[in-house]
Amino acid sequence: MAKKKEKKKRKNKKLKSWVRNSLLILFLALFLFATYKIVRFYIDLRQNKKDNVQLIEEVYKVETINDEESITIDFSKLLTINKDIKGWIQYNDAIINYPIVQSKDNDYYLKKNIYKKYNQAGSIFMDYRNKGWDDQNVVLYGHNMSDQSMFGSLNTIINNEDYFNQDEHQYIKIWNTNNELLTYQIFSIYTIEKEDYYITTTFGSKESFQKFIETMKKRSKKFFSVEVTTKDKILTLSTCMGSGGTSKREVIHAKRVNL
Repeated sequence: MAKKKEKKKRKNKKLKSWVRNSLLILFLALFLFATYKIVRFYIDLRQNKKDNVQLIEEVYKVETINDEESITIDFSKLLTINKDIKGWIQYNDAIINYPIVQSKDNDYYLKKNIYKKYNQAGSIFMDYRNKGWDDQNVVLYGHNMSDQSMFGSLNTIINNEDYFNQDEHQYIKIWNTNNELLTYQIFSIYTIEKEDYYITTTFGSKESFQKFIETMKKRSKKFFSVEVTTKDKILTLSTCMGSGGTSKREVIHAKRVNL
């Protein structure tokens, strides 16, 4: 009887030891995986910044003509890099200064750069439903990166309403692939739970488009004295409010203007 009890104790001891060691191995594996993810994230941020600096040097040309600055984008070179290129965006004192791509869905470029290589910073991309820059509402997406890259700087400025009091901060510049400059004036900024309505790209009637415009203006946390009609072309910038997994979105709406 005593031998059976001793044998049972040894068996239980071995089981407890196995469970303890298994848990230690599991926790170590989880720790190493989490460490890898963090390290990989910052490597991607650094690589993304390096790639964009190099790209700007190659395709972004600034000239001064009659004391006025003129910018041209070498789209012929960009299109040899990636045929999905749809334009170039510049905003927020050129903190946002990137090519725009478009795929057959809104997932492909979430974690791929314009070279179609994996990078957690992803790309600035146009909604797959958009046919072109003359759509009623052209929607652009970008990640809210912690180093302010991509659309990471939008969160800061949307929560600083005074930022938009300066004239130069009210306009977003877009170059299409024909190197035509399209200028958009901001008329609404806000934060909202994730939804499909504000990223509607086309409208079945003039009335539904008018309702959309009125709704977007009412949502704005700052009043902009900008008239918007159903004849206007709207640009929408959308990014997550914070880190991945958040349900809130930071949104900017602007209308195309002739300056």
